[in-house]
Amino acid sequence: MNGTKIVFDTCAVILLLKGKVELSSLNIDINNALQYVSVITKIELLAKSDMKPEEEQAINRFIADVTVSPLDEVIERKAIEIRRTTKIKLPDCIIAATAIAMEAILITNDPHLLRLSLQGYKVKTFE
Repeated sequence: MNGTKIVFDTCAVILLLKGKVELSSLNIDINNALQYVSVITKIELLAKSDMKPEEEQAINRFIADVTVSPLDEVIERKAIEIRRTTKIKLPDCIIAATAIAMEAILITNDPHLLRLSLQGYKVKTFE
């Protein structure tokens, strides 16, 4: 492993699963990167009300291939700090806080998360 850590945001996973973007466009050695999603992303992905069985299977396969990062006290404190100082919605604050706490690059296409400027925050989008 090269030590690169990445956290996928919900919208990034959706784009990947729909085949609208390619991991290769990130210019990251994805095969050697440590890949994560926040527990919030897992919940958001699986909470879709009109999900088809094949969609759920694809999501579960993706989740099985990454590590799900649980909420811990460090992430909670960072999410609170982000929420207090920005207008970002709480789930996105938790996802951004997860990336910061893990010293990882957040992969997202969410314009709010792309514009966020915080110490220790690294963000990348599909090119």
